[in-house]
Amino acid sequence: MSFFIGIDCGTQGTKVIIYDAVKRQIVSSGSARHKLISQNDGLREQEPRWWIIALDIAMKKALASFYENKKLISAIGVSGQQHGLVVLDKERTVLYNAKLWNDTSTALENDILVEQAGGISGVIKKIGTAIPVGYTASKLIWLKRYKPQIFSQIAYVMNPKDFINFYLTGVICTDFGSASGTGFFNVLKKEWSQQMLDVIDPSGVLTAALPTLFSEDAPIGYIRPEIAKKYGLSKTCKVSIGSGDNMAAAIGTGCIKNGVGTITLGTSGVLSIFTDKTPVRYPSIVQIQNLLSKSWIPTICTMNATSTTTCVQSLFGLDIETFDRKLKKTTPGANGVSIFPFFNGERMPPLPCAKGIIAGLACSNFTQDNIIRASAEAVAFCLKWGYSLLKKKGINLYQMSIVGGGSNSMPWQQIISDVFNVELVSPANKEAGALGAAILAMNICKEEELSTLCDIHIRFTKQKIKPKKEHVFLYEDIYNDYIESRNFFYKLK
Repeated sequence: MSFFIGIDCGTQGTKVIIYDAVKRQIVSSGSARHKLISQNDGLREQEPRWWIIALDIAMKKALASFYENKKLISAIGVSGQQHGLVVLDKERTVLYNAKLWNDTSTALENDILVEQAGGISGVIKKIGTAIPVGYTASKLIWLKRYKPQIFSQIAYVMNPKDFINFYLTGVICTDFGSASGTGFFNVLKKEWSQQMLDVIDPSGVLTAALPTLFSEDAPIGYIRPEIAKKYGLSKTCKVSIGSGDNMAAAIGTGCIKNGVGTITLGTSGVLSIFTDKTPVRYPSIVQIQNLLSKSWIPTICTMNATSTTTCVQSLFGLDIETFDRKLKKTTPGANGVSIFPFFNGERMPPLPCAKGIIAGLACSNFTQDNIIRASAEAVAFCLKWGYSLLKKKGINLYQMSIVGGGSNSMPWQQIISDVFNVELVSPANKEAGALGAAILAMNICKEEELSTLCDIHIRFTKQKIKPKKEHVFLYEDIYNDYIESRNFFYKLK
């Protein structure tokens, strides 16, 4: 059988694709949006049941336009937002809202955890990577501190993607990639870190609640009979372990070779670069996450990407097409205007309580066009800063795939190519997370080795964005000035 389902449960919504492995194309899709609970203190939560409601809607949309017998669908793979916290009691009932990856209300708890673990160096010694604000660990401390009755009832801990798998199969488990974003998993040894677990919760509640670990090529099992009946699928339809959205997007863009990276312009900005060399003594700002069993993707993640340009669009009442048209006419450096886009706080650099700043304004350059340009450049500069740290560790890019909502903007792509001085390629399928999940579903059916599956099923558009030499030269100074100003305004060393 040649049909596979890829599910991507993100912050804003859930997407479902049905992939034809013979024709090598998506033949049907559906989506549904999620609500978000948001507060000024940085709290960002969702009710897990909202994901299931969205999944049912998206799945029914995709299956409604599927032209073959639904029972020919062999397997399902799930990609999902990372770092979120879902807790269940012994009856497997959700105890509390899921605190999301971009929840910065636990910044104090994160600081306390890092201090108790021996500082940043102590954390890295225990788990091989640092713990930025937003990881699962500080959310558990927050829950124990402010909701002790709920914490005491915890029997199962999982990420959002794992909750979707639980709904589909009834099995509670996780993969190495998702586990590497929790803050209590050793990314070098690829096992739960008892040392860090004891720091977070010496009572043992957390340790007892941990999900079983699966490798990326392992099936969880079959879809539950009642879910198979609901969707009209075969009871023999398998479900793969899947992975977090960054890992699934890396697979879905072919980021499984040294020197290849994926940049995602979504609500957040993410740069992931593949390496098969064990990451040792990386800067604490870099998230070390597991990809495949014998590889890693050092990851740079900013909390402000399309959220930045969306703020500017809203300010000036612009639709996306008008924003892009104006952006295309602007020049590098925005005539001296700089935006430090920490509107949602930031975790790279670690500024969870920061606010955004527009700097360099004068009567002569205070224009709509310059602010538009500065907003797009700001995202590129923030990600470039992270990449500069990776270069010092011998990680070099020769090509990047670009995905996410912001990748639809050609002038923004050109800015990124110029700032990084790297060629950009665009996957023919923009749903990288869902496609990566579908490829992981193929893998458990032993279609081919994962690397071969990526070679076969990931295709790119003919259009490549190459850096403009004259802009690359200009951006060297513009970028350095930007970072120097950022450090001044936010008192960073």
